Amino acid sequence: MRKSCKASKSLSETRGTWQRIARLLHAGRWRSPYSFRITIWGSLFILTAFLIALAAVRTGNNLLYLVLALALSATLTSGMVARISLHGLFVSLLVPQNVFEGEKVSIKITLHNQKRLLPAFSVRIEDLSLLRVRSLAGRLKRLGAERAGAAAAEQGAAPVLHHAAYFPAIPPGESRSELITQSFAQRGAYRLEGMHLSTRFPFGFFRRGERVDVSGEVLVYPSIRNVSSDLHLLPFLPGKLEGRHVGHGESLYAIRKYQEGESARRIHWKATAKTGRLMIREHAREEESEFCLILDTRVHGPQSGHQREFEEAVSLAASLAAHFAREGADFEYVTPYQHVPLGTGIDHLYRVLKSLAVVRCESADGESLAGLDQELSGGPSRDELQRILSEKVFKIILTSRPRGTLPAPVWRSSYVIYFDEL
Repeated sequence: MRKSCKASKSLSETRGTWQRIARLLHAGRWRSPYSFRITIWGSLFILTAFLIALAAVRTGNNLLYLVLALALSATLTSGMVARISLHGLFVSLLVPQNVFEGEKVSIKITLHNQKRLLPAFSVRIEDLSLLRVRSLAGRLKRLGAERAGAAAAEQGAAPVLHHAAYFPAIPPGESRSELITQSFAQRGAYRLEGMHLSTRFPFGFFRRGERVDVSGEVLVYPSIRNVSSDLHLLPFLPGKLEGRHVGHGESLYAIRKYQEGESARRIHWKATAKTGRLMIREHAREEESEFCLILDTRVHGPQSGHQREFEEAVSLAASLAAHFAREGADFEYVTPYQHVPLGTGIDHLYRVLKSLAVVRCESADGESLAGLDQELSGGPSRDELQRILSEKVFKIILTSRPRGTLPAPVWRSSYVIYFDEL
């Protein structure tokens, strides 16, 4: 009883921690679109102005009052100039169409100055989510940087831009562009919720910022690597396979005696010469090969220990899809919640990759081990699932199910890869 109480207490504490993280992540969305921050030089400037004010009050020197007035007017002027410099700026991003995990990509940031007369100086552009993640990491130092970043990713705060872009000057009515080279460490959908424009112009004492609404999404596909030679030797050939029935085809199925009424074109003259009787060629009927890639997202066992293995399985599934797409094979893709029908070519490959980019594993702890047909029932229809799990369709199954739990017909027509083998 004491153990269960401790477990429930730790579970409630964990939930409370993640709720606080979520509140911190979403707190910045309701703040003012304008920001203000004092730089190091600004701190020295304020300290100097305070000392001048203190000296002016104690001595009554008019020259000190004049210097103090100039300092205060410079502060007011810098705020007005910075606000005018940030006004009328339009931001656009150009991201490559296909982005893969761990692959370096170039993101083009364009800043257009829509003002007719006034230029913009010293403009810095950052992703709002990047600022939110930095703020989160600062507030949650006890969690560590990795757990804070993971919490940000879970709450949809993973930044699209990992670095800031800097534009020294943008003349009126003109545009300037900058390329940022970066990579995405994890697959998934990265949402762009806005950009933060800031400047330290004209004196560098203060950094004034403004939020710009920019929306978009970058879908990062799982990494693709070369598949092993073992997978090249699977009992599967792209295109047409030789069937077990007589029909129209190119492969020789059998040679038999000639029957009256059959076409003379099918006479096998060498066999006829050897036997002294008319012999007929029979060809094997060509059948379309059917291949299905199945990713079982139900994790049997502790989910924390299988997360890395699941990511390896997703990457392997993407690699297999890319390999068979290059081979020109027709294949389909199935998860417990999605089914991509048979197809071929690059377009079909990217349909599969889009699904693999956002697929998530779920824990099956505390649940009875269901059959594979029950786990996959949320994806294809019942008739399609029955066809896929039959012996007519060759399958590659990536799963964490215990060994020996797959039905015999599925096992005989499948190549099974377990998560703990990756």
